Amino acid sequence: MTECNSISLQLTKVIADVKTENMTNKGILIAFFIITLWGSNLTLLLSLDTAKIQLPLIVLAIIWQTFLYTGLFITAHDAMHCLVVAKNPQVNDWIGKISVILYALFSYKNLVEKHSLHHQYPGTETDPDFDHNQNQNVFIWYFKFMMSYWDWRQIVGLTLTFHLSHHVLHISYMNLILFWVTPSILSSIQLFYFGTFLPHKRREGGYTNLHCTQSTPLPVFWSFITCYHFGYHKEHHEYPQIPWWRLPDVYNNN
Repeated sequence: MTECNSISLQLTKVIADVKTENMTNKGILIAFFIITLWGSNLTLLLSLDTAKIQLPLIVLAIIWQTFLYTGLFITAHDAMHCLVVAKNPQVNDWIGKISVILYALFSYKNLVEKHSLHHQYPGTETDPDFDHNQNQNVFIWYFKFMMSYWDWRQIVGLTLTFHLSHHVLHISYMNLILFWVTPSILSSIQLFYFGTFLPHKRREGGYTNLHCTQSTPLPVFWSFITCYHFGYHKEHHEYPQIPWWRLPDVYNNN
């Protein structure tokens, strides 16, 4: 048996295992855990008296909430691929909608449409996530990336939520800035840098596959910490039916 046939059989087994595990609702359990942890942690942080907490602990809290924000968006991303509740697309989409609303009042329908274009036409002018600047500067790319997904309704909605949370729920502006605003912004940077910029940045000599991407060679632990395994991006594009928590299996057998 050749190496490529052996790898093919291994990947086929991985995909078969994923289908079996989807039937046991593992996807929805993971999604529920992330959403619940994000919400309970945010509720706790917004109620803290920051004046009584040392700065290093506040920084750690921001980092932790940033990580949970990233998990919230990754959950929505899996929903876009119908991987959260594969047996029930309607429930799957509702989880996706809830996740992106909690994340930053995004339109789930709009994200699905744009993400579909990203997978169908990666690295082309039709790809909404791609920057065609010759230098592919990370700051310019991030700005263009964010502008392509934001609209005025989100900005108005988030602004109203920010002020109503203070005046109606009596949450301090400091807590809102530290634990609601800052983690969401940092999370967008994390998602962009590890999930878009590094995987899709043009290497010297150009791209080497049709997906215009490459994987970041990190150990499984750091792959999870940096972006819930979306550094294994080549594998994600090749096998979009694989949920984020099984990407290491594909990466290690690819």
